[in-house]
Amino acid sequence: MNGYTVQEDISIKKFFEEVVPQIFRDQLKGAPVQGMEGVDFKLQFRITGDTGATYGIVVKNGTDLQVITNGIPDPQISFELNEKDWRDSITGKEGADAVMGMFFNPAMLNKNKYDSLLGVKGVLNLVLSRDAGEPFNARLQFNNTSLPASTIKMKAAEYSEMLKGRINPVTAFMSGKLKIGGDMGLAMKLQMFIK
Repeated sequence: MNGYTVQEDISIKKFFEEVVPQIFRDQLKGAPVQGMEGVDFKLQFRITGDTGATYGIVVKNGTDLQVITNGIPDPQISFELNEKDWRDSITGKEGADAVMGMFFNPAMLNKNKYDSLLGVKGVLNLVLSRDAGEPFNARLQFNNTSLPASTIKMKAAEYSEMLKGRINPVTAFMSGKLKIGGDMGLAMKLQMFIK
């Protein structure tokens, strides 16, 4: 994830309380964030399953990351996925790495993106097919609103390439590689997360 090797058997607690802050600090050295002074960017991750957990992450001023157990009020993005899909995403299995990795990259955070994000309302469901096994499923809720709702379907590896800016989303949509169901406007607003 973001160039880091994460062990498959890592606990959810260790990942969020130790690995995430380290990744953020290391990446911040190479990509300082500009224009986020006085702003709190809030993310929440809910990992479901037998050993699931909820963690809130608050990035203050674009430079200070705090991890909060059991979640936070009013996150700009709430991210929910099952433990298996979470493990696949943090260990980089079949393209799922970009899904979680984009949230811990300071280069993805700037004032323009933050201001645009505040105007995004609704739920995005990701259904990313893999060559082996069940599809990767994740639910992203923006600014505590449930509507409108949109679903993106794509191959996991191609979605990863799209988030990295190597596949153009318009071209992917026109060619049928990217399928969008539900509210098209919501899906289009989320292009801000593509490099």
